[in-house]
Amino acid sequence: MRYLIIAGLAGAGLLACASLLTGCPNGTDSDKSIQEAVKVPGLEEGLLAKDRAIKAAILMSWNSDPELMQEQLAVEDVRAGKVRITGIVSREKLKERAEGIANSIDGVVDVISTITIDESLKENRLNLDEM
Repeated sequence: MRYLIIAGLAGAGLLACASLLTGCPNGTDSDKSIQEAVKVPGLEEGLLAKDRAIKAAILMSWNSDPELMQEQLAVEDVRAGKVRITGIVSREKLKERAEGIANSIDGVVDVISTITIDESLKENRLNLDEM
């Protein structure tokens, strides 16, 4: 029991010393500074792989939709689950569907959309509502 208490105090002392050595006050700022100072091997690669998987999932979902696959859609960027999508679609309904699909993908935190609507494209598109 004594060893656990001493070990716990020693751990707290080390954390306090680390804070003093880095010159950071206790709290969220010091936690952030410590996290930035400590590099975890493979962490960046893992996050990059997750963002790539999110992008691939969005594109596969769009391409499996018979109406959306005809549209000009792109995933511009994915960073830490924040997705930026762009493109031109023929109807408002398709814009909303593309945005909804992007939002529904696991790992997506936020979607920023610059998708525009060009109704002149309707003539050349398959519309399942009209069938």
